[in-house]
Amino acid sequence: MQQHFLSTLKGIGSLFFILMSFVFNACDKTTEADCPEACANSNLQHVKKVLLIGIDGCRSDALQAANTPNLDQLIANSRYSWTLDRGNTDTWSGAGWSTMLTGVWPAKHGVKDNWYVGKNYGEYPHFLCRVKETSDCFKTASIVHYTAINDEIVAPCNTDELRDYDKDANVTEAVTNYLNDCNMDVIFAHFDGVDHAGHSRGFHPSIPEYIDAIETVDADLKPILDAVYEREANHNEDWLIIVSTDHGGTIEGAHGGEDNNVDVTRVFGIFRTKNTANPGGLRYSPELVDVVPTIFNHLGIPINSTWNLDGVGVAL
Repeated sequence: MQQHFLSTLKGIGSLFFILMSFVFNACDKTTEADCPEACANSNLQHVKKVLLIGIDGCRSDALQAANTPNLDQLIANSRYSWTLDRGNTDTWSGAGWSTMLTGVWPAKHGVKDNWYVGKNYGEYPHFLCRVKETSDCFKTASIVHYTAINDEIVAPCNTDELRDYDKDANVTEAVTNYLNDCNMDVIFAHFDGVDHAGHSRGFHPSIPEYIDAIETVDADLKPILDAVYEREANHNEDWLIIVSTDHGGTIEGAHGGEDNNVDVTRVFGIFRTKNTANPGGLRYSPELVDVVPTIFNHLGIPINSTWNLDGVGVAL
């Protein structure tokens, strides 16, 4: 009896230790910036910079219905589309983010779902790999809520900073700190709260919780966008800001396996530079694979034909 009691107590103690370790490890994820070392040659400090913002699971019609003053200000100075084509098949997050971040369709990058089986990032890597291969003086960061983006897609790259968090608010704090405290060149920021609301309540503009989540992420974006605007005003920088998503969703709360459903496949794209020419709605529907070549064009990185990208840059 005593031996059984001691064994049980030991088991409880071990479980308590594991749980407390998990709690403390979660708390250890700081949002303070750890700035990468600048290049010794000051001539290699860059004027053209990029902030790519991904709002997971955000439908175009819901974004237009929501009260989003910060994105509205951005859109007013952007080229944008409410009918960007994310591809009619492979409507999972893993496939969508792989398409956006590599610049090729699933037939090339190999990811058709959220399990990343068949991934071909060696041949078609995350665009941050190409950026760092061009020049290590490009200082880069990927700061995400959906951990698999960093663990699966970004990990092979020589990215300066990789951060993942379990709250959008922490993503906001970290991105803002990197913008305010460091001289970063390219930042990818991913927000997952809208997708969570869509799965739990439904992806549709008639659902208050879904609209609330979009309005919350808009508020989360305010300090980030303000930091970019401040850098442009005071540091002679020209930031390309792109905002898009990996998929939409159905009113029933689904997106994976919803091939050819326009509620899932027709999304949005917002493209803005410091001096966007002719801001307003695009007269055509760009594609999700156009994000990467748009970034390369802004950074002045020549697109190598051997990269075999599927997209073309959006003219800004």
